Amino acid sequence: MFFGNDIFRLDRVDSTNNFAANLISSQLCQNGTAILAEEQTAGRGQRDQIWESEPNRNLLCSYILFPDNVSVDMLPYYNWMLSLALLETLNFFNIDAKIKWPNDVFVEGKKICGVLLENQISDGLTKSMILGVGLNVNQIEFKYDNATSLKLQTQRDFEIEEVFKVLNVSLNKWIVLLFTHPEVIKEQYLKGLYLLNTNAKFKIEGRVVIGSIKSVNHLGQLLLSIDGEEKLFNHKEVEFIHL
Repeated sequence: MFFGNDIFRLDRVDSTNNFAANLISSQLCQNGTAILAEEQTAGRGQRDQIWESEPNRNLLCSYILFPDNVSVDMLPYYNWMLSLALLETLNFFNIDAKIKWPNDVFVEGKKICGVLLENQISDGLTKSMILGVGLNVNQIEFKYDNATSLKLQTQRDFEIEEVFKVLNVSLNKWIVLLFTHPEVIKEQYLKGLYLLNTNAKFKIEGRVVIGSIKSVNHLGQLLLSIDGEEKLFNHKEVEFIHL
């Protein structure tokens, strides 16, 4: 097993991604090292948002990777790989989920998981990667209405350690496919996209438009059809309004 073979288990930490970054800078970790925390005091999400999580109720973890001089052009594939592993993990517990581009995970229009990837890049090559995961497991009350959890979806409690183990197994499966058949990773990611080929509201340059997601290119850019014209967008250039 690659992911989860070496695990740092923490009662409390500011952020598992921060802890992972410190391990990398101190050279105290190996390829595939996982950090698992019961509580985060300063968890981070996309767009510099705070990740809300009650102590001891959710899966809060990060994984460290030392790619073998992977080009930055391949980074989207690692994002897709992680997203697919999360879909498969939820499916293991009989929960049907979708990926909200680029890597949030949604169930019935509500967010169940957030992902934060942070990379150290030099001369166009990736030296290290941190794959951060915040998966809502047993939490049932949230500050925002568009959040859900495994418990809310199934009406039962889960052992966080069991969910963690299932995710590790799935990650180990998908990273093999990434190394051997990367085209399958992209193909399956597209199949799992939330709102694919569905008219929805998006905010672009401060203006709300109606568009339809058509695809994601090899660089991870979102292809939207707006008023019959297809355009590519980078992360943070487009905001989902209708969820």
